[in-house]
Amino acid sequence: MKKRAAVLLLAILLAFSSSNTALAASPVPSNPAPLSPFPDLSVDHWSFPYISDLVSQGVVSGCDDGNFQGDRNVTWGEVFKLILLAVGEEEPERDPEHHWAYCYIQPALDQRLVYNFSEDMLDEVPTRLAVGRMACRALDMLDICGLSETPYADCDDGYLTMLYEKGIMEGVTGSDGVTRFLPDEPITREQIAAIVWRMMNTDVTEGMFRYQNAWLKPLDNVPLSSYAPEQFFRDDQDRMIYSGGYYARGIDVSGHKGDIDWQAVAGDGIDFAIIRAGNRGWGTGKLCVDGWFDKNMKGAIAAGLDVGAYFFSNAVTVEEALEEADMFLEMLEPYRAYITYPVVCDWEYLGGNESRAYGVDAEMITQCIAAFCQRVEEAGYRPMLYFNEFCGLAKMDLSRLVQYHFWYAEYQDAPDFRYDFQMWQYSDKGKVAGIGSSVDMDLCFVPYGRNPGQDLPPSQSLPPEPTQSPSPDPVFPW
Repeated sequence: MKKRAAVLLLAILLAFSSSNTALAASPVPSNPAPLSPFPDLSVDHWSFPYISDLVSQGVVSGCDDGNFQGDRNVTWGEVFKLILLAVGEEEPERDPEHHWAYCYIQPALDQRLVYNFSEDMLDEVPTRLAVGRMACRALDMLDICGLSETPYADCDDGYLTMLYEKGIMEGVTGSDGVTRFLPDEPITREQIAAIVWRMMNTDVTEGMFRYQNAWLKPLDNVPLSSYAPEQFFRDDQDRMIYSGGYYARGIDVSGHKGDIDWQAVAGDGIDFAIIRAGNRGWGTGKLCVDGWFDKNMKGAIAAGLDVGAYFFSNAVTVEEALEEADMFLEMLEPYRAYITYPVVCDWEYLGGNESRAYGVDAEMITQCIAAFCQRVEEAGYRPMLYFNEFCGLAKMDLSRLVQYHFWYAEYQDAPDFRYDFQMWQYSDKGKVAGIGSSVDMDLCFVPYGRNPGQDLPPSQSLPPEPTQSPSPDPVFPW
């Protein structure tokens, strides 16, 4: 976690709950001053302990009229300044040619409090939901809250659930016994003051583990990895061997590999192939069919390999995920009788801040993958999701996808992932007969395929070859 600044010199400061949305059950300063520092702030007011303590530290001050004006709504500019300094960011130099808070926009973007912002919005008023999300991100927490359910009747948001569990933000319980967050309402100075005090005085790392720049909550319903480093070693072809139980060797390919001699692949110790059907471009969002899919499926099946298929997803809405799944399933239908391995949602984050998925939180990505996999399952296939360590920990809530099998990618001598998985992509530099360039190599730890000696369905025939050969250099719109 970022170190807090020793003293935060904030001239216009603020806090969390008004009298009817009090933050009752969270940390409160233990020894507030006996007298109020402001004429308009009563010692009996819920916000007094927070504001009094921040004043004593030189953190907050009043307005020009000597009052605190706690019920005044705060602006985006004020919230940026407050949250950034609360987590130890340096006070940036102001630009006299711009709005007084312009200097906080880039730090806010760098810290991913927001993912895009323009100067003309600085005097607008953010909602409680927006402020809560910014506070959570500033504390290096994500919206991956595992099986925890929202405490609010009017808002289901992973960031707010995390803040609730840490005692930083809470809603209001009405006379009807229902707790609400009121996500669309504004934030006041007294409300922000309480949030800031709690951010500065709450150890959010308790019960969490660190991954890169984030504190993550352990997912108790996701089984921990069952693999040990000493169970993996390489043979004289540099291919992985697993000594801990059943395994099958496979590859996964896309049209980028060009023409493949599948008989040669099958003769080189490969048991299965996972073949790409298509993709959605991470920049354009355009759907694309892999022009080599049919040729690869027919070749792999004819060579006696077990086959599965994957679709490179970049869905950012559930509607897009279902569109991808429906396209995928239509392409799979001619091969239904031959597909023995999983049908995979390969959601990947590529392109950095140029990606169309930049700023899409884990909660939405998880919903997209779940919708995709559910559609695949309804069609009678075994769904699987593919991820690397970053996506598996920081972009997906695996606790809400644990009903599906996992395919994990890590190019090391042994997998080092917190949670269990059923397939491992261990290299992208494999050498296999019949393929003219390096290929992805996989181990599968589940016997999905046909039983030894089991023939292909005798009553089925492969679909006819396409009338046109696939392009030797297919176009993949990114």
